[in-house]
Amino acid sequence: MHCMKKNILFIGFGDIAQRVCHIINEDEYQLHAISRGNNRSGIENYVEWDWLSSEIPKLDITEFDSIIFIPKPSSFDEDGYDKGFIYSSANVFKLSSELSYKKFITISSTRVYGKNKSGISKESDPLKEDDFRSKALINYEKNQIKNYGSDLIILRFAGLYESISQRNFVNHLHRNNAAKIIQFFIENEFNSDEHQIFNCSEDRNDQQSNISNSKLKKFGFIFNEYD
Repeated sequence: MHCMKKNILFIGFGDIAQRVCHIINEDEYQLHAISRGNNRSGIENYVEWDWLSSEIPKLDITEFDSIIFIPKPSSFDEDGYDKGFIYSSANVFKLSSELSYKKFITISSTRVYGKNKSGISKESDPLKEDDFRSKALINYEKNQIKNYGSDLIILRFAGLYESISQRNFVNHLHRNNAAKIIQFFIENEFNSDEHQIFNCSEDRNDQQSNISNSKLKKFGFIFNEYD
């Protein structure tokens, strides 16, 4: 007897989402994607939608196990951050209000702790608006918490890298580990009465990281090492 596959929806189908698709068990999950560009990359169930437009698409499938939202700035100035995170997430909420789902996984950034911080930042620590980037991200997170409540999982990614030569952030995360973390939260159930937030930053051999990843590891995630 065949089990029904669980529907997974990616909103934002760039490099990280495509990496998740390569490692997830497609016998168990039916993958769907929405992207702003024609970027279907081998995925069958694909909708092109510019989520900066007020027009909300109608999807053939409306029941999902997980929705994963991977936003990015539309440009690297203040307007681009506001559009890429705040305006886009408001439109995505209009879309998701017409869907049913168990988990809404939203990608954020460790930038919410501010640039010049002291000590090791844990998920419960105060956030710091010290430039337009952190301000947009903090407002985006607040809106997501208000909109999705206990269905929400916020993943705060550190600086992403591919090769060791690109690993020039104090806190960093390999793109494959970023995909593996999303896969981990798709495949595992975390029942909670409130939203969950996880720092996603790799350990550093030189102990210079100032982002704590102990909560993520306590939940059972194991980082791949890239040296």
